[in-house]
Amino acid sequence: MAFVLNTTVTNLGETDIVVPDTANYQVKCKLQLPNAIVPTATQGSGGGAGTGSGGGAAVASQVVTLIKLNSSTKYTSNAGDAGASIAIAATAGDTIKVVTSSSLAQDNQPEAVKVTISIYEY
Repeated sequence: MAFVLNTTVTNLGETDIVVPDTANYQVKCKLQLPNAIVPTATQGSGGGAGTGSGGGAAVASQVVTLIKLNSSTKYTSNAGDAGASIAIAATAGDTIKVVTSSSLAQDNQPEAVKVTISIYEY
């Protein structure tokens, strides 16, 4: 029977999946990202905290998704992409790792990001 895994993880971080067979695998990730946040103050001209008068442009999520086979990166998303997909040839016992990260504060809030990971053997 072909390997199939569907799982949802909350928050940024790493998820490891050990594949049971030597085969080709399709790895898909669907991300639920925080809505764009409008800052409460515009940034000052010198890069300071701001003037306190009005907001700036909305700031979109900056989550980056990496898909790795063992320690080798096979896929890197653009910042803020809501999905990722790649075919990977793997050997039994190899580890497929999905890594989500961001330096943006809104992305690092508890339960701000949900990732649904689907892996299937074909």
